[in-house]
Amino acid sequence: MLEFFRHHRGAFLITLTIVIIISFSVWGGYRGDASHEKRAQITDHALTVFGKDHTIGDVQRAQRALQFAQFYMQAYELPGMLMQLSGGGFGGGADTIIHLFVARHLMEQSGIRVSDAEARAALEQLPVLQTNGKFDLSRAQMLEENAGAMGFEPDDLLGIMKDTVGLRKLQDLVSKSYVASPLAAEKQYASSYHTFKGSKIVFETETFKKAAVVTDDEIKKYYEENKDSYKTVEKRAVSYVFFENPMDLDKKPLEERQKAQNAQVERVNAFNKLTATGVKFAKAAKQTKEKVEIVPAFTQDEPPAALKTESELLNLIFARAKDSKSIPEAVEGTAGWYVFDVTAIEEPKQQDLAAVKDKIKETLVGQKANEARSKAVNEARTALNDGLKAGKKIEDLAKEKKHTLVALPDIDIANPPQEVPNGYLIAQQAGKTAVGAVSNAVDYDQGTLLIHVSAKELRKRPDAAAVRQSQADSLSSQERMSLFQSWFKKQHAAAKVVTKFGATS
Repeated sequence: MLEFFRHHRGAFLITLTIVIIISFSVWGGYRGDASHEKRAQITDHALTVFGKDHTIGDVQRAQRALQFAQFYMQAYELPGMLMQLSGGGFGGGADTIIHLFVARHLMEQSGIRVSDAEARAALEQLPVLQTNGKFDLSRAQMLEENAGAMGFEPDDLLGIMKDTVGLRKLQDLVSKSYVASPLAAEKQYASSYHTFKGSKIVFETETFKKAAVVTDDEIKKYYEENKDSYKTVEKRAVSYVFFENPMDLDKKPLEERQKAQNAQVERVNAFNKLTATGVKFAKAAKQTKEKVEIVPAFTQDEPPAALKTESELLNLIFARAKDSKSIPEAVEGTAGWYVFDVTAIEEPKQQDLAAVKDKIKETLVGQKANEARSKAVNEARTALNDGLKAGKKIEDLAKEKKHTLVALPDIDIANPPQEVPNGYLIAQQAGKTAVGAVSNAVDYDQGTLLIHVSAKELRKRPDAAAVRQSQADSLSSQERMSLFQSWFKKQHAAAKVVTKFGATS
């Protein structure tokens, strides 16, 4: 489970934030009556689980605890498992916190108790509290300070870990005895780590482009149907003042470093103060003796050289509303601060057919080439597989159909060689293709491949025993989670959860 959350950390963090922060914000709002006149209080009823009432305060505290676990403790296991209990994936919705109350009841009902010592040991194992693989007391003290600032006590941190360890124990109680069958584990190992022999047939897009014919009438028709998409790109002209960061700060004493940084801030503030009171950009620059850079109109995709690396600045320049009367803005760049003002906007203009004719022709040639290539690939695959089933050899069939058969080196499905072009795509499709058959289409940046698999071998590996065991453990873990999800779903139904809105979950 921990490996899963580490691997999918990016998607998990984004989704968890949405689930926790947004889904439960409603419990801090108005009462669920028709009048909507009274704002809900923390002592008001929020939900009932297994006949036990929980207040809005209880729910909000659980919500904040999961937020703290995520953002400060980097403890993703508890919120992650609660989301998984919604049926897999990241679609937990409002059920996430409800699951926590259900799980707490089930832990108590099952006699699961987590001691302070167990919770503290689990807390000390969190990566955020370790330095060089060992528990770091100073990090723990900093975490406690952050917790205190958010209204949490040290015992609340242990509470988060007690829920985490308790949920682990609950899952173990339900499904720990399950072990994946040796046959299933061996099949998975064989499927993932075999080596295949075979060949490929290449259908390059460029070949079909050469045969594609596009008429003037087709170009004209396409232009009329897509005229709105053929406009010039909006351009914007700007004036800006650049406040460069002090040089070699890391080589200066602390006092001198702070003095240089403060001087930079004072320059930016002095300039902004003038523009904020309505002083024109050029006049403000003159009064503060700053140099104004004037940039003629440019597109966002083709900025001037001095601004090419300043993506945030460019985004703000082109995000400014066209009728905006905003004062110039200060933006931090890669090497200093910018204060800019949009001085002119060139609106997109309709391009005539002559200006875009070549571009349209290229588009239509590409479309026709793709259609022709797709048709050729499908016909070839059908003909080759039919011929192979009839007992013919792949070499004879390729020659008969005028295809070029290119031999492939032996490819390890799990670790395709880097020197083989599109080796990963080839290995992925070959793994799904039976011996003696031709694969489904393998699309790549320059066309499509068909793969003929002539043989598959499970070769000896020095790490075979360890890999087999790892795969068996992973398969067992997945099945245990699936069993636990099914069991928890039944318990959740028995909990007869009722929210303050009267809905039964």
